[in-house]
Amino acid sequence: MELYRLLQQQGFGSRKECRQLISYGLVAVDGEVIDDWRAPVAVESISTLTVDGEDWPLLRLPLYLLLHKPANYETSHQPMHHPSVYRLLPEQFSRLDVSAVGRLDVDTTGLLLFSSDGQFVHAMTSPKKQVAKLYRVTTKHPVTAELLQRLRDGVLLHDENETLAAEQVEQVAECVLDMAITQGKYHQVKRMVAAAGNRVEQLHRLALGAVTLGDLAEGEWRHLTAAELAALGFGPA
Repeated sequence: MELYRLLQQQGFGSRKECRQLISYGLVAVDGEVIDDWRAPVAVESISTLTVDGEDWPLLRLPLYLLLHKPANYETSHQPMHHPSVYRLLPEQFSRLDVSAVGRLDVDTTGLLLFSSDGQFVHAMTSPKKQVAKLYRVTTKHPVTAELLQRLRDGVLLHDENETLAAEQVEQVAECVLDMAITQGKYHQVKRMVAAAGNRVEQLHRLALGAVTLGDLAEGEWRHLTAAELAALGFGPA
């Protein structure tokens, strides 16, 4: 493969932009600067790709990413009032058709997945898949046994024809509960808690299926592991 084509595949720009990066001496392969954009490279044998002084691990496509979303970021390519969550990912990813798996509200924090695999995005957001989403919910008023039972039994939301029940719910502290849902209705957790007689003050997603946020710092991202993908029904088991 010619070097400029590799850069294109890795999301470093158009053919012209990638050729210019190489011609200007800004690209090195395994520590050796290459200024000939036609230079052939053996992708499988490359250890380090350096572009404009920064080392880039070669991306194995498609991409499957996990981000710890902070508050005050919109899950949109065209945000209205706050920065886009896509600004928290490397710029090159935006050229590789990376999309968020569902959405988190502006004020909601925690686990958010991204992928360039359209089938994966569809499967993870499809109601038929029934992927559990676990949230830590901070409430305005103390959590009561009655509140927990109403969430387990199901509540009827405005404009809905059937009651919605939590997949699981348990109290963590006086005004904190963990709640898992398998649906993906608009503002569902907030609306369910309100319908059950309380109010959500803070909402934080801890897990999606078997994939957990772990100790990933706020605003940081990482690739999903092969084991995580397998647990979600993708990739080798």
